[in-house]
Amino acid sequence: MKNLTYLLVAIILLALPVNQGCNLLDEKSESSVVESYHQSVVDVTLSLDDFIQKAQVYESSNYDELDATQSLKVINDFITSGEKLIADVNQMQKSKTKSASTGFKSMADSPCSIYDLAPGDGSGMSPAFMKGIADLIAETKGERSKIEAKYNNNEITDDQYAAALKQLAKMKTVKAANFGFSAILGTGASGLTGAAISSIGGIGAVMSAPAIITVVGVGAVVGTGYYLISNWYYGIQKNSQTDDQMYVFTAKGKIGDPIPTTLLKNGANLTIAIDGYAPVYIPSFQLPAAGNKKSIELKSIALKDAAPGTKIEVCTKEEAYVAEGCSEILYVSGSPSPADPGPGQGVTVMATLFPAVAGCNVSFSIVGTDGFSGSASHQSNSNGQASFYIPGGAAGVYDIVTITASNGMKHTVTYTF
Repeated sequence: MKNLTYLLVAIILLALPVNQGCNLLDEKSESSVVESYHQSVVDVTLSLDDFIQKAQVYESSNYDELDATQSLKVINDFITSGEKLIADVNQMQKSKTKSASTGFKSMADSPCSIYDLAPGDGSGMSPAFMKGIADLIAETKGERSKIEAKYNNNEITDDQYAAALKQLAKMKTVKAANFGFSAILGTGASGLTGAAISSIGGIGAVMSAPAIITVVGVGAVVGTGYYLISNWYYGIQKNSQTDDQMYVFTAKGKIGDPIPTTLLKNGANLTIAIDGYAPVYIPSFQLPAAGNKKSIELKSIALKDAAPGTKIEVCTKEEAYVAEGCSEILYVSGSPSPADPGPGQGVTVMATLFPAVAGCNVSFSIVGTDGFSGSASHQSNSNGQASFYIPGGAAGVYDIVTITASNGMKHTVTYTF
């Protein structure tokens, strides 16, 4: 399993009312159903963000340096956050079936289309995807409970208890379960955070070209909160067969910030919820070309006026985005090569600035769970890229590589040998 951590910088979202609802229920129950679905989108965004961060602590902790209490807290935090995510996804699925129309519909009238506020049946989270997480959490929780029971019954000593917890943590890490995670931790003015998770393998295989999306419109105030969930399937070749794995990406932030597309998949499904407005579901969203900005204009309605059958118009516009200098860099992304290094195999981390600007200082720093550390600075080339080489580590060593652009934008890449 590889953990790749990316900086997510911004998104701009505004809204304008359009009332095209269905009179299936009375006005009060219609709006409360939509509000319930809106809240479930928010809850999934927040719980997935928390789960990814707890999972990364679970995997990257050096348990040989933690006592039993500290190890137990890391394990418990991982279990609790995973259970919360599972419960929130289940609630979103229930809310979706109540608020969605018989099937999602869109008009291919480029640049504008009409979309449902919620996905129809078959377009939400994969049951197999969530089962994989549930099984991992249940197995970890079961083993932890067995260890605690032995300790509480005086069947093992304090030292044996601490050793058993450390062994559990090492054996039940995300890598052992073959899950791939990626967390996006924003820096700077936006303070945006988010997370992504794949059902198997690494995130790196689905990285898109550097570009940005901005969602704009008329009606919502700059600074209003937004929540975004994107999901898609990605074919993984295994033993001459293609295994379609589900990926989920979430982000949260404030209107007025752009969002980079490096962790989004072209053709993925988007659900966008803005505080106070009905959510919108956009299937098969097309990402902008490398170096471009794609504006998404949402003409949504207030939550209190929305009904389950409400349709929302979305218009798009794409244009090139150019920066005048290093101070205008919007975000930096990065990826390791190879994406899944084996024990002792060296890794080259490639940083990419957006927009691509040459001659900008790019700093790298590495800290490994084996105690290895190092740093270097390089100038970006004409493609806005710079690279950093890290020697291989022993099996199970977890590296954290922090990339910092000259204007302070940060991005973190993590991987396990």
